[in-house]
Amino acid sequence: MSAIAALAQDQQLLHRALDRLPAGAYTCDASGLITWFNDHAVRVWGRAPALNDPTDRYCGSFRMFTANDEPIAHDECWMALAIRDRREYIAQEIVVERPDSTRVTALAYATPVLDEGGNVVSAINILVNITDRKRVEDLLRRANQDNDLYRATLADALREELQPMESEIAMLAQGFPEVAAVAAHAEKLREQLARVAGLVDDLVDSGVR
Repeated sequence: MSAIAALAQDQQLLHRALDRLPAGAYTCDASGLITWFNDHAVRVWGRAPALNDPTDRYCGSFRMFTANDEPIAHDECWMALAIRDRREYIAQEIVVERPDSTRVTALAYATPVLDEGGNVVSAINILVNITDRKRVEDLLRRANQDNDLYRATLADALREELQPMESEIAMLAQGFPEVAAVAAHAEKLREQLARVAGLVDDLVDSGVR
């Protein structure tokens, strides 16, 4: 078998293996032209890119963004960086905008293939769709924020109730200084209010943590 035939066979085996993955997968040549992709990649991108075409270099995405919604140029995506830097970029988050404006969040696993001299001959990228997971995380984060807001609102309301009670106790103690029993009861009430105030603070702190 010639070297060219052996290389073609190796590529076929690689594509078959990547095609079995429950994730988007595609390959590029050393210049970043897409040479192969699977159906999962098409679903992530929302389109099928052109093969070996400079109009679809590095990735078949319509547009790309960071997790902070900052635009990413195609020549700065993880596949482009893997080829340029000759190193792996593993589990790097990226947001893909499809042509219909819907977005998919994925983890990119971009890996260059190097020859014996350390030169890039091709590259592979795996795109794991984590959109549903991110949606659940966002819902949980919002729920925690709502819970914190509820706790803070409740604490403020309790403090508003405690403040006039404290004032009344102070007036009671000052108005009848000669009556030891009144002063003693006032002190006990003050201690109880302090404990309630401490519970309010604990309530807020537990929500923050």
